Amino acid sequence: MKRNYGPFLIMIAASLWAVDALLRGTLIKTIPPGMIVFLEHLIGFLILSPLFLKYIPKFKKLVARDWAILIGLTVVSSALGTFLFTQALAKSFALYDFATPVLLLKLQPIFVIILAAAFLKEKITFRFLSLVPIALIGSYMISFGTAGIDLTLTNREVVYLLSIGATLCWGGGTILSKAILKKLTFSEATVMRYALAVPITLIFAFVVQQTYPIAQLHSGQLLRILIIALTTGAGAIFIYYKGLQTTEAKVSTIAELAYPIISILIAITALNPYGAPQHLSLANIFGIVLLLIAMLIISFDHYAYTKSQSALAEH
Repeated sequence: MKRNYGPFLIMIAASLWAVDALLRGTLIKTIPPGMIVFLEHLIGFLILSPLFLKYIPKFKKLVARDWAILIGLTVVSSALGTFLFTQALAKSFALYDFATPVLLLKLQPIFVIILAAAFLKEKITFRFLSLVPIALIGSYMISFGTAGIDLTLTNREVVYLLSIGATLCWGGGTILSKAILKKLTFSEATVMRYALAVPITLIFAFVVQQTYPIAQLHSGQLLRILIIALTTGAGAIFIYYKGLQTTEAKVSTIAELAYPIISILIAITALNPYGAPQHLSLANIFGIVLLLIAMLIISFDHYAYTKSQSALAEH
């Protein structure tokens, strides 16, 4: 009987994305965000190029609708979403504001669940709906505990807008990814996403005037970009698509909330990219527990459902 560990693979990918701030933070200080996005996709594609050559016969069979989805996915998620979040990260570093970009990314489940129901026709059960608020409350408490949100936008307007923009882009990217995974395997989708991202992100870098002479890159910068490509970039997308291929989008977006858990665990250590280690309150710890419980119940529900469906298919 085939077992579905998709949600847990997505948690692993989301955890890798949380580590990304440690690698990207240093690069942001010297290389424009647009150029970082291009370079990470370029190196990622070079790593994946042997697979690209292998999959060419499959890519030739794609129809116009498939190419439209792939190009839309690349523009919205790989280029625009990554650029907006990298830019938000740069602005938040300047403000020593760890919480804002991470908090706003937690709005993604709301967007994805609505889009999944509307476009992918995924069934939203009462049990699932009852667990989503628990996950979002836990996610909120990780950043803010029991305190309210400071809605004074002084010096943070751009961070808010950039983070919400990235959230919308990545939410839409989840839906488009799920759509293309009906035609391509997880590895084929990863390869084609990076192949298309190279020219698209380069054009994007020129449009927003954020280029950087490649000849001026030193070994330390190249090493960081290579690590990003192998781990939090192409590596994470490879794992993510493997999980997403057998996981509904609405479940995937909850599993991705592993991101704030790992982010806050990094923040309480000396690795905190925003300065001194932060301290967790009881409310923060309660939020982590609450989020983990909701994530695990949703993931195990999905596991049990797919297992039962597989058993029915065998009979």
